[in-house]
This record gives sequence, C-alpha cells and structure tokens, in this order.
Amino acid sequence: MGKIKKNPILEKLGLEVDEVRAAFSVPAPKKPKKKKNYLYRAEQRKMSNRMRKCKNLIFARYEAGIHPKTIAKAIGVSEESVRVRLRASGFFTQS
Repeated sequence: MGKIKKNPILEKLGLEVDEVRAAFSVPAPKKPKKKKNYLYRAEQRKMSNRMRKCKNLIFARYEAGIHPKTIAKAIGVSEESVRVRLRASGFFTQS
C-alpha cells in the first residue's frame, strides 16, 4: 500500500511511535471513514423537498448568471440535482 513515514527524532532515540503513544496514554488516530457514494432514502427525501421549495430560486439565480455549482452549495443539494432541474425546465437546450 504505502510506506509508513518514520519520525527522524524517534529514530535517533530508537523509539517507535506506538511505544511513545503507550507511554503517554495517547490513543492511535482513528482511520477516516470511507465516504459513501449514494444517498439513503431519508437523505433523498430531504433533497427532493429542498428542490421543490427552491424551484423558483434556482431559475432566478441561474438567470442572474450564477453557476449551478454555486446554487447547489447555497441550497445544500448536489450540483447535478440543480442541473437536472434546469435541464427539465428547458434552460439547457440541445443544439
């Protein structure tokens, strides 16, 4: 996978990171949680409710020249949700 970085100061002292953590009763850092690439049903409902409430806001902001990504951040939904809503309303025309 990858090399574990060694601390040069600890190497000079002949110590390992785990030994130092144990001596000072410091727990090892937790591994980061894996990010999920999907929404659960409750999250889908929240997103669709926001989209329903903010429908006119999305159109007005897009007409004002604001990028869909910025609109999505302001509302708290994904950029693709905003683009789909704009596309369905005819803002993106196929040439």
